[in-house]
Amino acid sequence: MSYLKSRCDQPLVDVTLGQLLDDTAAKWPEREAYVFRKQGLRITFPELKEQANQLAAGLMSIGVGRGDVVGWVMSTRPEWIALCFAVSKIGAIAMPLSPEYFLWTSNNKEITEHALQKAKLKVLVMENHPASEHFEGTVPFLFKMFPETMSSNSRDLAIEKVPSLSSIVIIGDRTHENVFYHLEDMKTAVLDDTAGKRLQLAQRQTDCHDTVFLTFTSGSTGVPKCVEHSSHTLINNSGLHAKTIGMNNKNMVLHSIDLTEFPWAFLFSLTEGCTLVLPSDTPPTASEVLSALLEERCEATSFMYVKTLHDLVNDPELKTFDLTFLEQVTVGGNVVSKRLQQDAATVFPNADILTLYGTTETLHLATTIADMTDVQRQSTVGHLLPHLEMKLVDRHGQIVPLQHEGEVWVRGYSVFKCYRGDEEKTAEAKTAEGWYKTGDIGILDENGLLKIVGRIKDVILKNAEIVYPAMVERVLQTHPKVLDVKVVGVPDPANVEEICACIILKNGHTLQSQEMREHSEANGLLEEFTPGYFVFMKSFPKTSTGRKVDRKRIRALAMQMLALQEDDL
Repeated sequence: MSYLKSRCDQPLVDVTLGQLLDDTAAKWPEREAYVFRKQGLRITFPELKEQANQLAAGLMSIGVGRGDVVGWVMSTRPEWIALCFAVSKIGAIAMPLSPEYFLWTSNNKEITEHALQKAKLKVLVMENHPASEHFEGTVPFLFKMFPETMSSNSRDLAIEKVPSLSSIVIIGDRTHENVFYHLEDMKTAVLDDTAGKRLQLAQRQTDCHDTVFLTFTSGSTGVPKCVEHSSHTLINNSGLHAKTIGMNNKNMVLHSIDLTEFPWAFLFSLTEGCTLVLPSDTPPTASEVLSALLEERCEATSFMYVKTLHDLVNDPELKTFDLTFLEQVTVGGNVVSKRLQQDAATVFPNADILTLYGTTETLHLATTIADMTDVQRQSTVGHLLPHLEMKLVDRHGQIVPLQHEGEVWVRGYSVFKCYRGDEEKTAEAKTAEGWYKTGDIGILDENGLLKIVGRIKDVILKNAEIVYPAMVERVLQTHPKVLDVKVVGVPDPANVEEICACIILKNGHTLQSQEMREHSEANGLLEEFTPGYFVFMKSFPKTSTGRKVDRKRIRALAMQMLALQEDDL
């Protein structure tokens, strides 16, 4: 039957983020923890500890205490990481926020207010940005978002929309110091005996099972949900994943995406003692990733989105460099096509191309590893990580046989505590026995390898056939002219739904629907799974967090292009 319980000789550790930093600084006093290439900064573990302690003292001086939520919107910079540890040392809760929430549209305004209210935000830290095409500027945004601040003559705020919010901290602007605090002042806070003792007392009272981190789901099925994780979850998951794939023996590791996009990856440097290299303060380009790889001689990547790997592999500069020093590339966030894995293996000849599977609610769940066959690495997401349980169930919650499709349920230390402020949605997602329903449809084989074939909510019902978009996308993605493809169901009076392939072409290419149909047939896609419609788009709309494509909006755009209505059913 499709059930697994993974075991491990390595016990789970009980340590907080703050204590982990202190221990790591003592263990490796000379070792670099992070390289921030954009800022030209290289930070050792003791230097990070000092920054975290000063920030913690500064936050305590403005009233932050145990259980308070400190949220921030900032680019990838040293303060992002130092704040995580500072907040943990106090016993407060860190909440990195995507800048996408703060692009001013009526929809985003509602989502942002909802998110801050649910989280019960105490302090908001924002990096000062000037006005741009899509953003009016940080200070004007804050005045518009929180009108009370315009007339306030006090840094102790009273915000009607977010009653819990008492302070706003700005990075890089001192124009309105009568209303906003400044992060630079907190970074240089004096840790005298009194402040030091207060911090030590607060840190001693923290517990590794307390909520320490809030992050939001992608919002692909509605308003993003606020997920609670503890130090125990984050630290153990980081360490066990790294050990499973062999990252624990790497010195320089590239982190190729924005910190807020993958917010727990910063822990790899502390759990493994490696140096994490951050190529840019914004989501890095393929050129910035390549430069970081070459100049820092990175032996591994912590995590890479499929699109990042695709752009990198297809960068014409790549083939002119010797990248034999790269030993490991970890990719995930979406289905990784066989062709992309093969292309990556060609340009990174000595690197193991590994696929990571996980969710916001569970962190890392499964991974492929180096000693698997090419077929296993290219067709599955690998083995379940240690100290976890997994089962695949039918719509009645009953375990399905091996090699049968079922929804992936998981249980164990890495499963989130709850959706903050939403007991109803928590109860929908987690059973009373602690099983989290991922919503992913998978197949488990006799070797314990998991294959993900689709999402329950993405299922297309074409006549009597159940169609998983991922299955169709894998075939269409192999066409040499296709850059990206998303498959959705659109109304059809004869079939209930018809399959519609929404395609982004590579630059300079054109393509006809008939050519795609012929490609589908030639590559083994059955007639009933071949799209009835092919539409071509320049880009795909994103969800409110900007982390995933919004299939609902893609479907709406496709219906508009095809002149279809819901009542066509």
